[in-house]
Amino acid sequence: MSNFRAYWNQVWLLVRKVDVFFNASAVTFNLFICAIPFSLILISIIGYILSFETAYTELTRYGTELLPDLAYENSNQIFIESERIVQGLILPLVEGRNVLGITGIIIMLFFTQGLFHSLKMVLFDVFDIQAQNHPLMNIVYNFLGIGLLGSVFLFFSLLISVVSLFDLRTISIPYTQVVIQLPWIYELLDVLLPLIFTFLLAFVVFRFMSDRQINIKYSLLGASIFTFLFETAKLLLSFYLNYALSSYESVYQSYTVIIVLAFWVFYLSILFVFSAILVKAKILTQN
Repeated sequence: MSNFRAYWNQVWLLVRKVDVFFNASAVTFNLFICAIPFSLILISIIGYILSFETAYTELTRYGTELLPDLAYENSNQIFIESERIVQGLILPLVEGRNVLGITGIIIMLFFTQGLFHSLKMVLFDVFDIQAQNHPLMNIVYNFLGIGLLGSVFLFFSLLISVVSLFDLRTISIPYTQVVIQLPWIYELLDVLLPLIFTFLLAFVVFRFMSDRQINIKYSLLGASIFTFLFETAKLLLSFYLNYALSSYESVYQSYTVIIVLAFWVFYLSILFVFSAILVKAKILTQN
C-alpha cells in the first residue's frame, strides 16, 4: 500500500511540475502542421516500394486505426465517418505523390522536424534529460526517427500483404486428411494487429525520440501504457465524438470534422504526456 501511495504521489508531483496542457498543445499544433508532410513521406516509402494502390489502401487502414469508431445517423442512414475522413485526407496526397518527386519529399522531411522536436521536448522535460547533441545531430536523429516510424508502417504493409496471400482459416496437415478449421483467426488478427501497430509506434517514440536516454525496459513500459490508454480512449470517446458529429453538423457543417479531429488529437497528446509521467513516476518510486 505504501508503494502504491508513493507512486501516485510522484505522479501528482510530476503533473504539477510538467505543464501537461502546454506540452500537449505543442504536440497537437505540430501534428496538424506536419500531418500532410508526414503522410506524403509515408506514401512515398510505401508507394515506391510497393504500389500506388497499396499506398492508398495501407494509409487508409492505418489512419482509420488511429481514429475512434466514428459513425452517425442522418435521415435514417448510418454514415461511417472514420474511413471517409481518412480517405478524404489521403486520396489527394496519393494522387499528388508523383508530382512532388524526390526534391519535394526532401523538403517535406524538414517540415516534420517540428513534430519530432515537440515529442523530444516532452520526453526531455518529463525525464529531466539534458540535450547533449549538436543541433545538426538532432536533425540527423530526427531523420532516423522518421525512417524508423516509416519502417513500422512498411513492415505492417508487407505483413498484411503476405497474410492476404494465404487462407489462414483452414490448415491442412501434410500427408493426412486432417483439416484444422480456424474461423476466428481473422477476427483475432483484426484485434491484435492494431494493438501491436500502436505499441511499436509508441515504443519508437519513447526509445528514439529520447535519443535512447530512456532504456528499452521503460520504453516498453511507456509504449504499453500509451497503447492501453489509447485503446481505452478509442472505446470511450467514440460515444461522445459520434454525438458531436451528429449534433454539431447542423451548426458547423463540414467544419465539424476538423473540430472533432482537433479534439481527438489534443486528447491523444495529453495521453502521450501522461504516459511519460507514469513511467517517470515508476522510475522515481523504484529508486
